[in-house]
Amino acid sequence: MSRWDIYDPSRIHSAEPRTSTSEPREEQGSAPPSVGRGGTHGPVAEDVRGRRHPMQPALERRDHRRTRYTDRGRSYSLRGSEIEAMSDIGRFRTLDVKDLARFVYQDDSARANHDFHNLRRQGLIEEKTVFRAHRTPRKLLTLTDQGSRMLRQVKALPAGQAAYHGFVRSKDIEHDADLYKVYQRAVQQIEHQGGKPLRIRLDFELNEFIKRAKLAARRLPDEIRERWLEAVASEHGLTMKGKTIHLPDLQLEYQSSSGRIERENLELVSRNYREQDIRAKAASGFTMYARTGDTSRVRRALRDAGGLREIYAI
Repeated sequence: MSRWDIYDPSRIHSAEPRTSTSEPREEQGSAPPSVGRGGTHGPVAEDVRGRRHPMQPALERRDHRRTRYTDRGRSYSLRGSEIEAMSDIGRFRTLDVKDLARFVYQDDSARANHDFHNLRRQGLIEEKTVFRAHRTPRKLLTLTDQGSRMLRQVKALPAGQAAYHGFVRSKDIEHDADLYKVYQRAVQQIEHQGGKPLRIRLDFELNEFIKRAKLAARRLPDEIRERWLEAVASEHGLTMKGKTIHLPDLQLEYQSSSGRIERENLELVSRNYREQDIRAKAASGFTMYARTGDTSRVRRALRDAGGLREIYAI
């Protein structure tokens, strides 16, 4: 969704406690579902609905045991499924309640809502309802500052994976929440080819890399400065067209079946994109996604420009 001109000002985003002791504690309710996150083991379903999540260390034993953590004088009690949910919320910053229940809890909404209630009660996540014209309201989740700190404490994220908290501005919030479905669709393809996802970078994290490069090169002559920025872009899996570095909505780093570390840049194109912007994203080599109702317009824009690129629907 973002793009960065090397001559324009850049924007920047906002992005330890003691160890825990384990204590068994029985909760009321039905037995938990078997919904751990796996890697590339087993067949990959054609439908991403209910897929096991591949990014996190597997938490296959889903029992009622809780672990108690202490942070800044406050005590928190968490179980594995709640840590999994926080991990996905932190990596994507904003997630839809229904999408999280679908992919992490395999559509067990009762179990998901129980966990979300407990996380809200402890001040680790917050919920926001987005009202939409002629459509049902949408409930979204993000981590709080306390939730972000707790996620770092439990070390549930892969090395080098950033975690975020706080809602983005309302204009972008639905678009950003839908990136989770883009990610799930891309991971399905990677796993089908024998790969293993490692970590993700959102556009504002990539923008910070470029911002730092811009500051480091600000006194260089224009020609050298452009070559420097082009090299930095390449290092981070991006391309520079003219004086513009196009940033994807999401960059997925993964290990291929041959063991190589690869990156795939993913873009969710909406009906608000201008056709020239759609073509520019495609020219940058991004894998293009669109909501079902927008795919025809995206294909038409690329076809009119002589481009034949597959558009994946979410």
